[in-house]
Parts: sequence; structure tokens; C-alpha cells
Amino acid sequence: MLVELKELIQGRLGPRARFDEPMSRHTTWGVGGPAWCLARVNSAAEAAWLVSACARAGVPYKALGRGSNLLVGDAGYPGVMIRLGGELGKLALEGDTLLAGGGSPLPGAVRLAARRGLAGLEWAAGIPASVGGAVTTNAGAHGGDMADLTSAVTLLLPGGQIREAAGKELPAGYRRRVLPVGSLVLGARLVLRATMPAEVERRRKALLELRRLRQPLAARTAGSVFKNPPGDHAGRLIEAAGLKGLAVGGAVISRVHANFIENRGGASAADILNLINTVVLKVMDAFSVRLEPEVEVVGV
Repeated sequence: MLVELKELIQGRLGPRARFDEPMSRHTTWGVGGPAWCLARVNSAAEAAWLVSACARAGVPYKALGRGSNLLVGDAGYPGVMIRLGGELGKLALEGDTLLAGGGSPLPGAVRLAARRGLAGLEWAAGIPASVGGAVTTNAGAHGGDMADLTSAVTLLLPGGQIREAAGKELPAGYRRRVLPVGSLVLGARLVLRATMPAEVERRRKALLELRRLRQPLAARTAGSVFKNPPGDHAGRLIEAAGLKGLAVGGAVISRVHANFIENRGGASAADILNLINTVVLKVMDAFSVRLEPEVEVVGV
């Protein structure tokens, strides 16, 4: 079945499909073994075809986004990593509504909204995610999140059907969005508020500068590693447990912000995973609080 699926994918996508592709080249942590296939689809029809083909062959698949918030194991991923491009990576405006493809970059959406004087998305300045990934995880910061803005989501279901769901149909919570199992976010409609462009740009730049001061943006990280527990902050607990600077192999807990793990060079996925597990155990021992990872782990 794998040979047949490979031939099908190559025939349909050509050079946009790479086999045995090292995921270390495509994740912000810079680690991860080879995916069986990394495929870029440029339309909803191509995405539906690829998902249906994978389902028939019994091969797993997942959306890659921009490779942040993701830890791929050193053994790699035994399926198809799907990157949304072409029309699925575009941004457009319709009045006060931002129409965003699932593969479009969240920072680009923030900048476009600011230029056009549309407020509400400034909190996302500097978050290295795709819009689809941000919707899927209900990304948020500074009191805002994607669920607050999302009026509709275009979903690709495992059977290849494409469905538009109202945002209110999809329950959301802290760093969580309930989507149909196995579905991919092909696009979203974000409702913003018209105001003065200079004011939106001022707030965007201020929040981006705050992120630069407080987070190790120049290092290889995957963003925040752990969700904040109720009434507290994961970074505070990790720092209070004396773990800043703790290293396993090439992975180290950032001295800038303790809820970030940096690849200081030569880290493996196993190094990072071991460090994550160590943090969970030590914070549990010190404070009886179990930290929940925010990053997705696959292929381990």
C-alpha cells in the first residue's frame, strides 16, 4: 500500500512531495527524524484528495503548520506531514473580517490587520504559528485568543469532505479547541474591529517588543512548552524549582524565560523530551502541581 500511495502522491503533487524528509529542517526546534512524506497542497481539492488517499491506505497524516509548538521524535513521523500553501496560504480582507487560509502565517495576519486599522489580533504579534495551527490550539496571549475572533472555520474532515463550521459550534477553552477528530483547518474568518491604523500599529509594536524582552526569540525554541496551570504561571513554577539553565544534552531551559526550552546546538528530540519529563517531575515534587505540555509530540 505504501508503494502505491507513494506513486499516487508523486503523480499528483510532483516535486511538492518529498519522501524521507528530515523534520529537523521544518520545525522551529530544529530536531526530528524523517517524515515518510512531506507534502505541500495548494488547494482545498488537493488537500481533500491527499487526506482521502491516506485514509484509504491507512497512513496517518497531520498538518505541519509552521513547525512551531511541535516535537517530532528522532525516529521521525511514519505518515504524511501536510503543509498548506497556494490558495490555502493567502490572506484577504472583507470589510472588518480577515479571511485567512489555514497555512497563512499568523504574524502576516497581524501585520495586515494593523496596516488596515483592524484591531483585535495584536496580541498575536511575534507568535510563529500558522493561522490553522493557532485556531486548532486556540492560541492566545495578553487576554486575547483565537476563539474570541473566529466566526467560522473551514474544516477538512477525514473522509475528504469540506465543511464550514460556525465558531460557536466548536467549543474552546484555554489553549484548546474541540475539532472533529482527524480534521484539518483549511481556513478561518476572523472578525476584527475598525479603528485608527496608527493605534493598532502602536499596540502591535508594543506587544512585540514586550515579547522580545521577555522571551528568547533569537533562540531555537517551539514557543511555550507548558500550559499555565489555573491561577499560576508555568514559567514561575519552573524557575522557583531552580530549573533555569538545566540542560540535557543540547537542550536547555532558557535563562530568559523558564517556560522555553532552547536547542543550543546539537539537541536531539530525545534530549528535549527528557528535559520536559524532568521538569514535570521536579515541579510536581516541589509544588504538587502537574504541568501539562502545550507542545504536541509525535513520532515517539
